Amino acid sequence: MRIASFVRYDYATLDAYQSVHLARESGCLDRGIVVTENNEPIGVLSSEDLVRKRHLIVIDCLSEKPKADISDKIAMVLPLMEKSGHTVLPVYDKEVFVGIVSQKDMLHHLSTKMKHQQVMLQSVAHDLKNPIASIKKLAELLQDNLQLSENKELVAFLNKSCDFAGKIIEDILFTEQSIEEPLILKEEYFDDLIEECVSSFSKDLEQKQIVLSKELEFQQMIKLDRTKFKRAVHNLLSNSIKFTPRKGKINLLTTLWDDQLKFIIQDYGIGIPKKLQGQIFDKFTRAKRTGTDGEPTTGLGMYLTKQIVELHGGSISLESDGKTGTSFCIFLNLN
Repeated sequence: MRIASFVRYDYATLDAYQSVHLARESGCLDRGIVVTENNEPIGVLSSEDLVRKRHLIVIDCLSEKPKADISDKIAMVLPLMEKSGHTVLPVYDKEVFVGIVSQKDMLHHLSTKMKHQQVMLQSVAHDLKNPIASIKKLAELLQDNLQLSENKELVAFLNKSCDFAGKIIEDILFTEQSIEEPLILKEEYFDDLIEECVSSFSKDLEQKQIVLSKELEFQQMIKLDRTKFKRAVHNLLSNSIKFTPRKGKINLLTTLWDDQLKFIIQDYGIGIPKKLQGQIFDKFTRAKRTGTDGEPTTGLGMYLTKQIVELHGGSISLESDGKTGTSFCIFLNLN
């Protein structure tokens, strides 16, 4: 991961000829203070500087520090800090000073990410435990049971368990890859993308006898990462079908709204209780529920959808009274 996400552009500043006690009283030394002369940055002051050089004027305390580039990776910058003995470094973009980066911020991120990965692995192990146990038990039953009709039912349930286990693994891999990999943006007809996504759910809609209506009125091109955004729409459609009862209804709408693309998917299903709505977009959310036909959920779909939308500079929101359906609304800037 690159340090660009951790660069502080709203850094504290101090004139080079100010008294050192002002720096001490600022409370910003642990993350660095940009020292300026004639309003131009000339260096970065840290707590290490004040320990090494005990002077009264800020400029006399400055020490030379390695320069980090905004495209550098954390794996490069942290060893550079350790080698130089500086926990705060100036960051440049093509020789232009843009901000400062601190060891504290990067280590906090790595620590948090590690904790999240631990939680994720625990959740995955828990979710995979039941389908794998079912597979093992069914395999034993199939060996002992020779009645064809019963075997067919067992095999069907076996396949269902395998599919769900595979879906969990697929969602995990896609989630991690989507966040790390850069977007590949191309001009796309958004309405056509929606049509493609809907066509892949024809059997699911037919099976639950759900009526899906479309008002695709955007009729413009927009820059998207096609693979990623199709996954986001796929997740929303899957979610609506899952929580819509048989013979229910789903509406899709695309339109131009204040120079933005507006996409709405509205179902008339069981809704989302108010107490769960704040958790819907969490990773491995505790708000996951089974569908109206007992369809399982991995708890990753809405999290991944939100990440993809925000990677495109957009926003997503939901509305639900908790009883009569749910609407998800996405806004994307045209530029």
